[in-house]
Amino acid sequence: MGLVLLLLNLRLFAEQVPRFEDGERICFVGDSITHGGAYHSYVYLYYLTRFPEREIRVWNRGISGNQASHVLRRFDEDIASVKPSVSTVMLGMNDVGRSLYEAEGNDEESKRNQQLALDRYIKNMRMLLVKFDAIGSETILITPSIYDQTADLPTHNHYGVNDGLGRCADFIRSMALKREDGLVDFYGLMGDLNVELQQEDPSATVVGPDRVHPQAGLGHFIMAYQFLKAQGVPRLVSKMVIDAESAVVAQNENCRVTDVEFACGVLSFSAHEFALPFPQSDSIKEALALVPFEQEMNQQILSVRNLPAGEYLLCIDDVEVGSWSAFRLAAGVNLAVNRNTPQYRQALRIQKLSEKQSALQSQLRSAAFVFYGSGLSESDINRDSREAVQAFLARKLKLHEGQSHYGYFKKNYEAYLELMVKEKQIGEEIEALHIELNTLNKPEPHRFSLRARQ
Repeated sequence: MGLVLLLLNLRLFAEQVPRFEDGERICFVGDSITHGGAYHSYVYLYYLTRFPEREIRVWNRGISGNQASHVLRRFDEDIASVKPSVSTVMLGMNDVGRSLYEAEGNDEESKRNQQLALDRYIKNMRMLLVKFDAIGSETILITPSIYDQTADLPTHNHYGVNDGLGRCADFIRSMALKREDGLVDFYGLMGDLNVELQQEDPSATVVGPDRVHPQAGLGHFIMAYQFLKAQGVPRLVSKMVIDAESAVVAQNENCRVTDVEFACGVLSFSAHEFALPFPQSDSIKEALALVPFEQEMNQQILSVRNLPAGEYLLCIDDVEVGSWSAFRLAAGVNLAVNRNTPQYRQALRIQKLSEKQSALQSQLRSAAFVFYGSGLSESDINRDSREAVQAFLARKLKLHEGQSHYGYFKKNYEAYLELMVKEKQIGEEIEALHIELNTLNKPEPHRFSLRARQ
């Protein structure tokens, strides 16, 4: 009975994750899954299209390879400095110590080391949450995404890592309950979906070929769906119900419908919707087959009753959008997935700019990876001197000679030397894109017309 009540309480908190309000400043804090990932950019795009009246700021604060201890060290300079009103925290993939889980991972020494890693994670996460409290930032706790230890993949399998992440997830759930923080459960949903997929195809995965990093169009969109679901976002973009026979508006939700006319077999009206559809690009098609995003979060309904029987062509601003029978129109059609509408095309323009902004933020996170990871942030050298930084990084790079990751660090250190002189410019580009996005995302009024096909 106690377990049932606990699960009910956890579900209650998961449903009480606050939506972002106008003026919110949000930091998405994490490791490489946040650093180079897309779940937060999908969430941001949803807010740009669904809540265009709200201007929110979003910062990617993930760094590849980070554990909770690393976030503690960079907290003041990298996170507190942007004064977040809300911070989401997803850590654990590196804290769990993947190398501790091998074929012999069931011996007593391995188990002790695995427990020590978990204890460090718990201790550091507690300290981290105290820091968020101290700066007045509301926290949304996110259970870690899964490590796929069950898929039939060629990648080496550190079997048991996902069980360790499950223990991290249990801790996060208990902390959310204790602190009354918002909770988003990536671990639970992704694990359930993986089980379903692998019943059909043992090599299928919601993660990626490396077992660690979710793919942008699949795993990350599923994560974004779960985040938005936890926030209880609205199902409707808009809903317009019109009675053709009497030329009256029977219902309009999140929109304003005016000037309804039905003459000479043509129904026409003006509509100003207060939101835009979420653009469903081909890249997320696989994810959309696994989660009911369209049904639960992306409904732009047009319903027209009492039309004479027949097939009708819909035009918006004199552009043909599609055709449906009178019966289908009476039941309601979802225009959110119709790529021909001007609303959808406007959403695509927003998506393109948002992706550009996200890519720029990711560049800055790659710079942060070197700045904090190399020890540069704690050194006493002149950080504005390219020569001094280059010499510092060259010394650090020598420490990696002969190791498998040498090329990775060499590439990132070289990129940092180019980025360090562009950081200010990139920041200005991000700011300009923010302004442009919050201008472009305002819905416009449109003229609809339905005429019988001959």
